[in-house]
Amino acid sequence: MKKLFCFLIAFLLMQATGVQNTAADERVSEEERLEVLTRQISFFKGGLKSKPGDPDLHFQLGTKFYELGRFYESKADRIFLSGNNNADIKRARRLYRDSISHLKKSLLIQPQSAATHFNISLTYLVDGDGENAISHMRESEKLFMANRDKRGVAKARKALREWFDRYGYRPEDFTPQ
Repeated sequence: MKKLFCFLIAFLLMQATGVQNTAADERVSEEERLEVLTRQISFFKGGLKSKPGDPDLHFQLGTKFYELGRFYESKADRIFLSGNNNADIKRARRLYRDSISHLKKSLLIQPQSAATHFNISLTYLVDGDGENAISHMRESEKLFMANRDKRGVAKARKALREWFDRYGYRPEDFTPQ
């Protein structure tokens, strides 16, 4: 009985220590993630100075703005851990607008990019614009099918099923007139 009690105490101490280490690791990872995203955005902005018409640079920058927006939004979701949730949400919304702006520029140059339609669709979704999200996801599905990208088609269809349910649309609501 005494051995069992000692084992139990040792196990609980290991668990408690592991949880504390995990929390510290997550904080470091969060800070590192922010630093990496910030550096990547600076890098792609610098690239656009020399190649303003490069659709890939606009795509990458738009994608990084989206990721940084998600970072701040998830940070704001932890309401009890952060006193800046309002500021973080506003920052996320600004980053989503920047993301949409660069992804639109990429689409103007390269309108047949399934990946760009997919990413702008995700950005519209988190920004609360379900109609544009669905419209671009349908376009990405069509382009993935034309490229015979089965994985892309499956991801687009899964998203569309969920979004049609969420927003109360039907596929025929998006049929070209």
